[in-house]
Amino acid sequence: MKLKLESYKLFVIRMIILAGLIALIVVRSERLLSGTGKLLSALSPLIAGAILAFILTMLVNSFEHMLFPKTEKTILKKMRTPLALFISIAVVLLLIALLLYLIIPQLIETGSLLVKQLPQTYRTVIDFLKKNTENVPWLGDIIRDASSNDSPTMRKLVDLVSDFGSTAFTITESVLSALVSVIFTVIFAIYLVLNRKTLSNQFGRLFTAFLNPVTKRRLYHVLAVARDTFAGFFAGQLLQALIVGALVTAGMLIFGFPYAPMVGSAVGFFALLPMIGSFIGGAVGFIMIAPLNINQALLFLLFLIILLQLVANFIYPRVLGRSIGMPGIWVFAAVIVGAGMGGIGGILLGVPFTATCYKLLREQVNKRNATNKETSDTNEENSEASSNENDSDEAVEQSEICIGEQHQSERDDA
Repeated sequence: MKLKLESYKLFVIRMIILAGLIALIVVRSERLLSGTGKLLSALSPLIAGAILAFILTMLVNSFEHMLFPKTEKTILKKMRTPLALFISIAVVLLLIALLLYLIIPQLIETGSLLVKQLPQTYRTVIDFLKKNTENVPWLGDIIRDASSNDSPTMRKLVDLVSDFGSTAFTITESVLSALVSVIFTVIFAIYLVLNRKTLSNQFGRLFTAFLNPVTKRRLYHVLAVARDTFAGFFAGQLLQALIVGALVTAGMLIFGFPYAPMVGSAVGFFALLPMIGSFIGGAVGFIMIAPLNINQALLFLLFLIILLQLVANFIYPRVLGRSIGMPGIWVFAAVIVGAGMGGIGGILLGVPFTATCYKLLREQVNKRNATNKETSDTNEENSEASSNENDSDEAVEQSEICIGEQHQSERDDA
């Protein structure tokens, strides 16, 4: 009785502490959110460095298997990791240089042209709708109101174009501050890659000291699933973006659409975002082409939709394979939630994170269903065996009764 009373007191104390923490969070939510935002901002170079180290580690592991695979010399074994890291960094720098000299200028020119042509695109679309809605009076009135120069939409577009130049200085300042963060990110990533085995041993000893073997094994399984999912997602998404960008550029050149390199670069860049990225790139291409020829812009949208369907049915499954492994509705939900929580970064991290949780949950569901099925099968076998035993007992009893009746009849006859 005394033990139960002590346990009840401990439970009440825990509930009081939990309620106090919840009340403190609710009352100080603004300061807590502000402090959390500052902490995440301070940790952002380290988080980005860890992500970069994860990507570099995939390259380093690949090059380590290629460099001196059968050597027995100690010097070559010691040189393998630094040399693989050097080659990986060279590959990353080459990709960055390719991005800066070929794709980024196209994207900058695309953005500048996009902002300049927004009002003209708006007028072109309105004129097109006017011509095709003459038989719908109420819709025509709405379009005429929207097409006037005093409409709120037109004023916003004009203000956007006029403010584009004034924001250039702010953008330059942000780029310089981001450059400093990038330097720290790269240094931290290189340190993580060079010392990844030491860090792995340290965390292994930590887990061994504070976790039991079953929990440790489960944690390692979760980390392995997360590693495979994130690696497959990033590699597949990058390859898919390159393929989509190249196909859009080639198709636009073949069919004679204007701004083929710029639109192809924009579609490929936005294709890094799953589900919605290619459609954002298509909207950019439509806005650029529409002032020149609205019919050609509509044909471009038709071309892009057909191309994306072909990519989704034939290329996407082979590129990503089973790295995501969850239905499209959950991918779309992860995109929406990730965009709301962290923008583009939230999308890129939210989709593989959700896929990891989905895979782990699916494993547990399948395991429990299999266990329940085995239990039900065992129960059925036991019930069948018991029923067979009951039947045999009844048969024995019936036979004994029959024998007794036969003996009784024989005695009566005698």
